[in-house]
Amino acid sequence: LIHPEGVYDDPKGNLLRQTIYQRLQYHFQFQNALMIFKEIPHRQKFGINIYRGTDQKIKIYNINNLFHPSTIDGSFIHPGNGICYGIKIKNEEDKFVWNVSPHASRINIINEEVLSILAKTFEDSTNWQEAKLVSIHANEIISILRKIGEFQTSVASFENKTIEGWHETNDVNAGNIERNTQYPNVDGYEMIYSGPHLFVANPMYKTPRSICVEKADYDIIDSTKTDESYVARTNYTPVGVTAGYGSTINGFLQEDGTYDNWFGYYKLGLRKMLPPTNERTLIGAIILPKTAHINGIISVTFKEQAYLLELAGLTSSVVYDFFVKTIGASNLTDSRLSGLPLGIADKYKSALFIRTLLLNSLNKYYKPLWEASFREDFKADTWSVNDPRLKAFASLTPEWTWTTPLRNYYERRQALVEIDVIVAMALGLTLDELILMYNVQFPVLQQNEDDTWYDTKGNIVFTCSKGLVGVGLDRPEWNTIQNMPAGETYEHTISKSELYEGQTVVYHAPFAKCDRVEDYKHAWAHFEKRFS
Repeated sequence: LIHPEGVYDDPKGNLLRQTIYQRLQYHFQFQNALMIFKEIPHRQKFGINIYRGTDQKIKIYNINNLFHPSTIDGSFIHPGNGICYGIKIKNEEDKFVWNVSPHASRINIINEEVLSILAKTFEDSTNWQEAKLVSIHANEIISILRKIGEFQTSVASFENKTIEGWHETNDVNAGNIERNTQYPNVDGYEMIYSGPHLFVANPMYKTPRSICVEKADYDIIDSTKTDESYVARTNYTPVGVTAGYGSTINGFLQEDGTYDNWFGYYKLGLRKMLPPTNERTLIGAIILPKTAHINGIISVTFKEQAYLLELAGLTSSVVYDFFVKTIGASNLTDSRLSGLPLGIADKYKSALFIRTLLLNSLNKYYKPLWEASFREDFKADTWSVNDPRLKAFASLTPEWTWTTPLRNYYERRQALVEIDVIVAMALGLTLDELILMYNVQFPVLQQNEDDTWYDTKGNIVFTCSKGLVGVGLDRPEWNTIQNMPAGETYEHTISKSELYEGQTVVYHAPFAKCDRVEDYKHAWAHFEKRFS
């Protein structure tokens, strides 16, 4: 039978899955990227499912992320040697294309043991007979899922408060908020975050333009050009702003039996939509006290601030992004958020916390967070590579200043790479497993890494990333200076940004791109020595 994949992850499909698993012999999951079926969308997923006529012990031959039927037979006869590549690979013309190459590791046997791992990891359940069948690209991924599922504590293990935020339609109609694009007074409770404000560990990713109607009406914020007071525009403001705004949203129970105000806390804001085909799926950053958000964001805060820093760091990693991508859910719900692993060993926390703070603390409103979280051992930290574009940890002080956070694109990327390694180690994963996760589930990130070029000051000179429109040069202009010799400079006048239109930026040659896999290897060796 050829049919859609919904039966394998439908919350109400439990009884049907119980029956299906006892009869299903082969499950081949396709994405219609090569338009095998012209009448359905190219991102549509479907499966070839071969069933028995009678119930038997569960043993399903399973292959996911198929784009052409030829991969199936090729994988069954493959000897198992060589690398099992991800969803996309480079062709002879050095372009990323859908991977149709066979490999023995593409076949995973779904049995009681594997279903038990899936039930425990994704639903914290022992009812393996009804487990949802997630997409497993290579057999080695089962080991990764087992390790994540065996982690002992989660967000739900620690006192927290999760909020879904104002509704863009209902709360406007009810008179609680109003559509009003402007620069907000943060101390006056005027800032209401929307999804585009945030990216991975970046609470100042985009700002709405003065007239913001379409999805494209946002500009990328360059934090090297902002002053310490800069805050992005908001599209919504609360009605009747007072110091007691939002007082109906309780915080945490105090010793005197009263509740404090949720608004007094820093929160981790995460985009609620989980687009699996984008560069990143799990997207969030630390947002400020005295601010709120619309329901396109779900936020969580903790009574103990250290857990906020930990979760903000963990969710910035490709490890947690991979986990969420594998679930295949379209929305980040309270229950999914509460099930994320939390509570790593203390030895990893200092390295994770300092990088998380340096990425998020981009204006003076993060000064209290920085100063309350500062540790003297932050100054003894070191990067896994020596590069003049990277801020020296030894220069950090207990007092926040404009120079404290990571501001250039190169050092921000390096911090995220090292967070990936720290988080993988904290969850007991191996370097090979980290690289496998990256190669399998992040084809867009791979493409962007392969065609993003930095100058000697840490600026992005050119990028193909659709998430950084207006950053760097257009391709025709880039092609004319790509091979500029060392020591020369190129002055560019910004034209595709309302925020910076007419301003100039100087790029310093030579220009180079990064290799994330090689950077993972360097960082792994560095932190392996540190964490013993």
